[in-house]
Amino acid sequence: MQIKKKETIKFFQFSMLGLVAMGSQFLHAQTTHLDSINMSAVEKNIRIENPYISFFQHLDFSRTSFQFSSTNQNFKRVQTPEKIGSFVFQSEGAYKLNDKIALSGRLQADKTTEENVPYILSDERTTHSSFIYNPSYYWVPRAARWQKQSYFINGQLAYNPIKPVIVQIGGQGRYAKSYRQNADPRPKVDDYDYKAFAKLGLKWRQHTLFGKLSYVNHYKNNDIMFVDLKGNVPASDSTYIRYNEGYGNQYIGNTQFKTSEYKMDGYIWGGEYAFNNATTHFSAGYDYKNVIERFYRVFEYQDASYNYHKEYTKYSGLKTDLHSFYLNFLGDYNGKKWASSVTYRDQLDTNYNYPLEYRTYRLEQQNVSWQNSVTWFNYKNEIFKVILDADYGKNHVKDLSVVMDRKLSFFNYRIGAEKEFALMPSHKLSVGITQSLYFPLKKEFNYEPFQSSKENIFVTKIAQPDFAYDATSKMGLTFNAGYSFDKTKIRYELFGSFTQIWLMNGTYKNAVNYNGKANQIASVGLNVYY
Repeated sequence: MQIKKKETIKFFQFSMLGLVAMGSQFLHAQTTHLDSINMSAVEKNIRIENPYISFFQHLDFSRTSFQFSSTNQNFKRVQTPEKIGSFVFQSEGAYKLNDKIALSGRLQADKTTEENVPYILSDERTTHSSFIYNPSYYWVPRAARWQKQSYFINGQLAYNPIKPVIVQIGGQGRYAKSYRQNADPRPKVDDYDYKAFAKLGLKWRQHTLFGKLSYVNHYKNNDIMFVDLKGNVPASDSTYIRYNEGYGNQYIGNTQFKTSEYKMDGYIWGGEYAFNNATTHFSAGYDYKNVIERFYRVFEYQDASYNYHKEYTKYSGLKTDLHSFYLNFLGDYNGKKWASSVTYRDQLDTNYNYPLEYRTYRLEQQNVSWQNSVTWFNYKNEIFKVILDADYGKNHVKDLSVVMDRKLSFFNYRIGAEKEFALMPSHKLSVGITQSLYFPLKKEFNYEPFQSSKENIFVTKIAQPDFAYDATSKMGLTFNAGYSFDKTKIRYELFGSFTQIWLMNGTYKNAVNYNGKANQIASVGLNVYY
């Protein structure tokens, strides 16, 4: 069974690499189309997710990007890197083959190096989230360097077999591998995530009703590669493995378990209404996601005949119920292109300990996000872009095992503008500026040790500093510039950006050892439109 499993994993890896290569060649073949170079990110995402829009508004586009970015975080959540360096290749686009078939897709490959990531033996990070969603994982205090690789491919096909029927099917897969390089124990994480989805629509004039169904599956193997098993004892605090089974639960030493596995599967169903004509797309929909992620401890041993065996123990489970409502809008009026997307999410997570048969952890989370862009050209064919993004969220994490109660609500926005300047008919320079602001609206953190006067390491070293980070207002400023030129129906664009983020009050400064410097993000790259 293990041999068959390894063969399946190898097949998945090579399939992903092959699909990335084939997809890149397919998108490169569409070099005769250059209909939309200056599409906003909001419109691009809506069209890639819904290629059937091309039946009403024909707009082919393709883009390949190579980007290097560097991030230096002087203030951060605990389980995130101090420095990040990443190289990303991405290709994406949408293409209408004929009056009945339209295609869209995206593929991406990236390699990332992370410096000084403490208190975690998983590939999960809290860079863009207030917490790790599944609280069951191994960790050690010592910070380490991580090497991460990821391959992702997504594709959709829309089919209009007869006038009143629209069928859209698709799938996506992601394979990621991560290594903890320079500290013991050094885990290797293999991550496989895939999704298959379909929607069926009935069209009447400009109106369409869709039914949607998706299946999701996620498998993760965490192999803790000990250098010296005998050295990993409680006396060696920097290498002693701890297992956390809740956001406030006491840690447990488990050096006998060399590997662990996460298996998640579930479904998504929903419906959508869409209105389409030559200048307008509007859609409103609902999705319900139900998944369960289970954590398995794997004990390996060798019998008297020197045969290796593995015993799997189902230890904990995390159930997620997620309700999503969304609105999408695309409009092209009097030379101005408008794009807007609004999403509301309501999520409930609960965990379950199988050996002890009890629940302790509960997450309630609501979020509203709004993304907007407007683009237009002047008489010199120079584009002007304006963006406005806003988010409101609140979450409540409660762990009864140690009486930890964490509440946070926040608001953030991002507003920016970009202007092109024509140097020559086929050469342009673009400059832009974006300002962002995050501030908490309500914050509450309560913790009491349970049946012990001893402070919990996880709470004092991770949960409390992270809450101080989330409870601090932050302001960011980004400058970006690009130089583009056209040649034989292909546009080449060299771009760069620099972002600096500052703390706006002393909440975080008073809770941790902070050097007072701002965070910085820099990136450079090349876009090819064809």
